[in-house]
Amino acid sequence: MKQQSEHLSNAQIEQYGKRASGAGPETKAWVEQHLDDCSSCRSRVLDFQRTRFALFPDSKVNKVSTSDCPSEDDLRNLAAGLYPDPKAAQLKAHAATCGRCGPLLQEYMEDFSDESSPEEQAFLNQLRTASPEFRQQKAREMLEREMLKKNRVTPEPAPATDWRKFFSWKWILIPATAAVAVIVVGFLYLQRDTPERAQKLLAQASTERRNLEMRFPGAAHSNYKQTLSGDSESLLNSPDSLRQAANLIDSQLKKNPDEPHWLLLSARLNLLDWRYKPALAILDKIEDTKVIGSPEMRMTRALALYEQAQWEPERKDQSYGEIINLMGKTLQETPNDPTALFNRALACEKIHAYECAAADFRHLVEHEVGTGWGAEASDHLKKIEEKKTSDH
Repeated sequence: MKQQSEHLSNAQIEQYGKRASGAGPETKAWVEQHLDDCSSCRSRVLDFQRTRFALFPDSKVNKVSTSDCPSEDDLRNLAAGLYPDPKAAQLKAHAATCGRCGPLLQEYMEDFSDESSPEEQAFLNQLRTASPEFRQQKAREMLEREMLKKNRVTPEPAPATDWRKFFSWKWILIPATAAVAVIVVGFLYLQRDTPERAQKLLAQASTERRNLEMRFPGAAHSNYKQTLSGDSESLLNSPDSLRQAANLIDSQLKKNPDEPHWLLLSARLNLLDWRYKPALAILDKIEDTKVIGSPEMRMTRALALYEQAQWEPERKDQSYGEIINLMGKTLQETPNDPTALFNRALACEKIHAYECAAADFRHLVEHEVGTGWGAEASDHLKKIEEKKTSDH
């Protein structure tokens, strides 16, 4: 038991990296479990493999970021489909001409999707990774891996549900360049039970069954169908993404009931079923000051207040006023945030503040040309003009 509380020794790192057959199954199992839980030792394994295999990146592929480059988190989130159209378009435009961000984005996009849509494939072909130099580099890496396989027994792939086995053999086959190491860690992080994965599932559920007129964070455009609490479909008929999100959020809160990010997602889950009272109670329970002051918290509270205004008409002016204030704070930080613009415009329209509503909807129409959200904003603009004419 003492061995489990320590980091791996250099000898164990080397032995595991070479996949020496002398270690007994007990030692192997402990090493694999330790690597699963210890990021420090995982980094040491990668360092060992990088030195041993000498798979350094091609000098023609730029791995150094510039001041214009987005963070790798931004590229991962873009590949996972978590960013709205304006920001996504900006990041894609940069990646298409950047020798550092293009290769990284292509790796992320290929990891997140087994099959690319024609639009995604067309974009992938624009990236620097489609260049002859990059293909030659990949060919060299594949050849070196094949040569390594000839000198060792290739482990049999484990079933997808067997996380421990998948994690262990994956360490043997990963290319040992720093960039790909980051990709593997990032991909595994988002595939595990993370808040990012839960948020993506919630956004997908909102897209598949849009029952909120307001814009749900990360959701693609779909037709709005009003469904208040009590009128919702049976859980068995709800989107599979919603059930997956519910199970994931529930399992994480059982482990840590006060974790602020999972509490926030729990509130959003309630809002997809028009349960604004428990959602507001959950938000009030969060004590982490960073989360309390975040755009994610402001957006979630705004959605809850919108539902409250629908169910409690006597409080609608107060609720809509607070929504306008919350979205205004977000727009001070990110003036082109499409979700905040849409939701503030809708709140302004509800209280007949037509100039405010028209300005935000007009902003959206200009920045989301040819999208469903842009078309819906345009429809609101037409209705506002009709209402203003009738009022006169």
